Formats: sequence, structure tokens, C-alpha cells
Amino acid sequence: MGALDSLLDASVVFSFDRSGFRRHARRFVASDLQVSLAGKVVLVTGANSGLGFAASKALAALGATVHLLCRDEARGRAALEAIRGQLPSAQLHLHRLDVSRLADVRRFVEGFHGPVDVLVNNAGVLPDTLTRTDEGHEVTFATNVLGPHALTKALLPKLLVAKGRVVTVTSGGMFTQKLELDVLQGNVQAFDGVVAYAQTKRAEVILSELWAVKQPDVTFSTMHPGWADTPAVRSSLPTFYKWTKGILRTPEEGADTVVWLAAAPRLDGKSGLLWFDREAVSTHPLSFTKESEADREALWALVESATGG
Repeated sequence: MGALDSLLDASVVFSFDRSGFRRHARRFVASDLQVSLAGKVVLVTGANSGLGFAASKALAALGATVHLLCRDEARGRAALEAIRGQLPSAQLHLHRLDVSRLADVRRFVEGFHGPVDVLVNNAGVLPDTLTRTDEGHEVTFATNVLGPHALTKALLPKLLVAKGRVVTVTSGGMFTQKLELDVLQGNVQAFDGVVAYAQTKRAEVILSELWAVKQPDVTFSTMHPGWADTPAVRSSLPTFYKWTKGILRTPEEGADTVVWLAAAPRLDGKSGLLWFDREAVSTHPLSFTKESEADREALWALVESATGG
């Protein structure tokens, strides 16, 4: 990487924006995605829009059988038909799944009988008020952490058979956060949706690292997409979108590393890493955000307890 690239990356803006993607893309290895995923089964949560839709379409284009896991069945059906309209031979299946509800995760897994080669934990929310699910969990925590953890654990036997991969979509916002379990669970006097979201994204990275140690036969990865133009960004961060809409990445650019992590053959065994634009990056560029081993163990114990582990 040249001095100019290093300077632009240090700016964050010119790294996370679309110019950063296009600059980083010059280093991509084209053959990584010149592969066939025929016979591979991929599950994508939050597949009806944004990064999930873009990743689902790209993985289907590579020949994978893609299962779209969507909270809203009508939107999921529209997404499936949109992909099929562009890829008539795509192997697509739709399932209703609200990952914020652990009972829904159990229902889905009990009814899913096929193999799993890749699980993409993409679904996420950023609410602006503190709300709890009917199971008693703060919605951001339930959607972004507990549901994906429960889904990963329940599908683990299938992933082990396939020596599969789990890709979790996090966010660069977590770089500013040190793990705080009370904030993560919504046990706060004043709720800040952006902080709550970033806390869940920090938790996702830590959990992926722990999964990588506990289950070395499955490749666990997290990635952050930079700043992408998605419906979630427009609705959850309207001020941010207003000021950055001219420089945001396309959903396809934001999802590129998801597809790469799911498909590139040379990534087998490179587990527990955080990726950005197909490169492994530090999880703690700001040293004050580093959690202790006790914090990590407490997080694992919390999610295991909350999900019935």
C-alpha cells in the first residue's frame, strides 16, 4: 500500500466511502470469485433488501442454492422474484424468519432439513427507542446478537458436516465502542440507538472470534461494509444519509466482501478475522476499546444463557 493509500484510509471517510472501495478493489484477486458454487447451500438472513439482497443475488449468480431468510414474507417474495427476474435459473427458496425472536429461530431450524455450507448473518436493526421483544430482550441485542448466535449454534451440526462458513455483517461503528454488557442489554438510563447498535456490532466480532476457537472445523468471519446506500441507512440514519448520500457505496459494493468470504476457496481455515474490502483488519484500531478476557467470557456466558445454551 502506498503512502497516499495509507493517508486516505486513515481519513476513514475516503476509505469507507465508494472511492475507498474502488481504490481497494484494484488489489482484488479476480480469480477468487471465478468459481462455481453449484451444489452449495447458502442461507442469508435479512435477504430482502440492502446488503442481504445484493449478497443473495451475487451468490445465486455463482450457482449457489440460496435460501432467503426474511422477517416479512411479502418483501421476501418480492426480493426472490426480483432476483429470479434477472437470473431465471437461480435456485432460490424463501423462509419467514424473525431473528429477534428465539422461538422463531427454533421453529425455522426444526423445519429446515437440508445441508448448510454457508450461513450469512446479515439481518440487523438500529431502532431509535428502547423496545423489548415479547421474550424480554432489547430489540437491537435480540436481532443483531442473540438471534444470530442461536441460529449459528442450531445449524452448527450441518455446518460441521460441510466444513462450512459463517459470515457475519458488522459495522465500522463498533470501532468506537468498548464492550459494555449493561449497554448491550439496554440496561441504561438514556437509550442511544447508535451506541446500542455499535455495541451489538462489537459483540458480533468478539463472538465470531470465540466461535473460531471453539469450532475450528468451521470458518467464522466478520466483515464491515463501509458506508453503503441501503434502505436501513436511509431510515435509521437520515441525517447521516443526507450528508453522505453522494459518496455512499452501492449495496453491491458493500456486499462484495460477504460474497468473497462465502465463496473464495483460499479462505478455508482463515477463521476468526474481521475483514474490510477483502483484507483482514484490526478489531481495535483505538486501543481504549480493547476488552478483557473476563469481558469476553462474560459475553459468551450472557448469550448462552439468554439463548438457552
